[in-house]
Amino acid sequence: MSPDSDRQIEGIARGFVTLPGGERERCDIMLRYSTDDPLVVGLIVSRPGHGSACWVISRDLLSAGLTGTAGIGDVTVEPVAEQGEPLAVLLRVRNDWGEARIHIDHQALLLYLECSHAMMPFGSEAQSRQADAELDQLLDEGQDPPVVR
Repeated sequence: MSPDSDRQIEGIARGFVTLPGGERERCDIMLRYSTDDPLVVGLIVSRPGHGSACWVISRDLLSAGLTGTAGIGDVTVEPVAEQGEPLAVLLRVRNDWGEARIHIDHQALLLYLECSHAMMPFGSEAQSRQADAELDQLLDEGQDPPVVR
């Protein structure tokens, strides 16, 4: 896990994807978190020879999925223990084309989320976004921008 700055962190976790036929394939999972968008974590799943797929998932949802089933509908997260495998977190993402099932190492995700919480503790996300909302409101008042002479 390498901090890019005091505003974002990236980390790589090993995992695997379960393909539609039930086959499993190892993959690398890049996790990206930024205090500029503090409510979400970006996941980039790379499979050798198949390219990458990207998702943006709620940080709260990922955190809740460490200890129990979380989410409803198209995105769910839950811990899974399978014989002969380390504890993992199963992320299911569904859309019109099917379902992606991504298994992330539990310990790696836990450590990564702990780092993100050190940067932006639970509950402080709204405060960081309040300044952005106030600025947007000021700029969207329908007023012409000031003229610089």
